[in-house]
Amino acid sequence: MFKKILLAYDGSDHAKNALKAAAEMKKAFGSELHLSHTPYLEVPPVVIGSFVAQLERAPTDEDYREAADRVALDAAERAAHAGVRFTEIHIGRGDAAENLLAVADAIDADLIVMGRRGVGAAQALVLGSVSQAVAHGARCACLTVI
Repeated sequence: MFKKILLAYDGSDHAKNALKAAAEMKKAFGSELHLSHTPYLEVPPVVIGSFVAQLERAPTDEDYREAADRVALDAAERAAHAGVRFTEIHIGRGDAAENLLAVADAIDADLIVMGRRGVGAAQALVLGSVSQAVAHGARCACLTVI
């Protein structure tokens, strides 16, 4: 039924649950299982006494590579524990939803499996929702896992 499954993984609890679901589907359908991860790096505020400042240093390529490697390794270990391996790991940069949709199109995915983040309504309005954007823009089936 699903020949190519694309898992969106960011290391969150919902993503870990999505990995479990995707692994079970891979085994049930004999599917390829691809992983997509787009590192999100934010510069933490610095507190000096009662003064809070935001450092202006943008994350470097090394920062992105380290963050991506850490999450991809976590996902690969969890997949192995579930008895599956990824066909390919895709690392994006920038907008997670755009990257995920581009990978889905590039590999001709039949299904995108992703976690639903538990952001509050006010934050979702400001930040947007990756799962909502992907479900709206995908050309294949989507499964959102909590």
